[in-house]
Amino acid sequence: MKLAYWMYEGTALSGIARVTGSMKKIHTVIHGPQGDSYISVMFSMLERFHELPPFTLSAIGRREMAKGSRARLVETVLRVDQEHQPDVIVITPTCSSTLLQEDLQAVAHTLQARTKATLLVPKVNAFRDLEHYAMDQFLTQMVSTFAEERSKTERFSVNIIGPSYLGFQQLHDLEEIKKTFDLLGIDVNLVIPYGASVADLRNVTKAHLNVSLYGEYGSGLCKYLQEHFGMEYLSITPLGIRMTGRFLEEIGEKAAIDVKPYIRQQVSPASLISRCVKSVDALSSLYGKRAVVFGDYSHAVGVTYLLREIGLKVEWAGTYMTSMEKQFQAELEGLTEEVFVCDDFQKISNKIKETQPDIVFGTQMERHSSARHDLPCVVISSPAHILNFPLYSAPILGYGGMARILDTINGTIKLGLEEHLVNMFGEDNKEAEETSALQTASAAQANVQSLQGGELPWTPEAMNTLKQIPFFVRGKVQRNTETYAREKGHKEVTLEVIYAAKAYFEK
Repeated sequence: MKLAYWMYEGTALSGIARVTGSMKKIHTVIHGPQGDSYISVMFSMLERFHELPPFTLSAIGRREMAKGSRARLVETVLRVDQEHQPDVIVITPTCSSTLLQEDLQAVAHTLQARTKATLLVPKVNAFRDLEHYAMDQFLTQMVSTFAEERSKTERFSVNIIGPSYLGFQQLHDLEEIKKTFDLLGIDVNLVIPYGASVADLRNVTKAHLNVSLYGEYGSGLCKYLQEHFGMEYLSITPLGIRMTGRFLEEIGEKAAIDVKPYIRQQVSPASLISRCVKSVDALSSLYGKRAVVFGDYSHAVGVTYLLREIGLKVEWAGTYMTSMEKQFQAELEGLTEEVFVCDDFQKISNKIKETQPDIVFGTQMERHSSARHDLPCVVISSPAHILNFPLYSAPILGYGGMARILDTINGTIKLGLEEHLVNMFGEDNKEAEETSALQTASAAQANVQSLQGGELPWTPEAMNTLKQIPFFVRGKVQRNTETYAREKGHKEVTLEVIYAAKAYFEK
């Protein structure tokens, strides 16, 4: 077993809790030591619940270690059934219960006659399986337990598979995809697991198509529904211009809906995406920038596609999804100089330091590494921090997600005029950055006023140009330009002098 300071992928318990915590009237009994209640803290802190999540710990303490933990588990399950009255109680194995060789399935079988709720024990190895594999396996187990053969809906409808709590901005993705489907006239029959109940799962076969949004999990469920109920499925993550277009075209073909007018509208010259990508600032500054990408499977692949589409050079792209190595290598072949799989955060940090890219796209750990190396970073994948669970809409998928990512890149990387000014005059010192906004604004106002009475006169055109420069570097620009003008013997500062000074300091 590998003990690590930082893990990119959570345990099987994390994966199961993401499924059960996202569904309605499902209660989870975690059979493990006190420390395994960490999952409640994760849900409460990151997703900002008003109430405690529906998890109860069946604690394995020293007494249980010596005399067996069956009595504690029975007492906990019966109490949960009486107090919370859920439809399903999931008895979740942990590393500790696995090491103790507890037969949870036997306990559930015995207890079933004494509870109103259905008892389920996930068929995963808590000691060996990781988060996304456990999610896929347990989603399949849940649906296979309750799914029934039903007639299809009158209008074309889909099941959206994937969105869950603790997924990287997945609930925002869900709203974006729902909005797109609504505009195209496609109904959503069911979302799995987010918001689904046992009654909903019985109607899962009413949909015409299953749509798996993320490559990490959901494929097992799609294959099960295809094999047992003949349901077709689509597994394209709509991230980036090309992949979103493919995603919509495939669904349009299944639904017999012409989606091309919608796609043309979203990528037309008047759209938000085109305005951002083709703006003067982006053309002069984004194109040719060097980026590196690291994350889970879906987001690392999608963001690499997107960066290539807007003109950034991806030096390398990597993922920590070791189980999907071949698929990841094949998907990004030819799109970047290097493709790799690695789950050692320290190696990724050293690789970023050696590459020195213009911008990093990664997880929360790469954000920390980038801060140490003084590089800008955009978080695009879990594991994440509470900062990556905003209350405002922040999708990654679809055309709406693209516009938001582009906006984030613009806000992170040094663009256009800002970069030219930094190249000319250097970075402001940290002390100045820490000056309060009020003090800085006052100082900027004083600078402007002082310009009126400066010893070296400025022409009106030059003065107007100076006022257009951001206030935090305006004073430095003024001083350097006047110094240059005096050295060259100019009697006043004109537009030509400003541009000559700019060229002089850029050398």
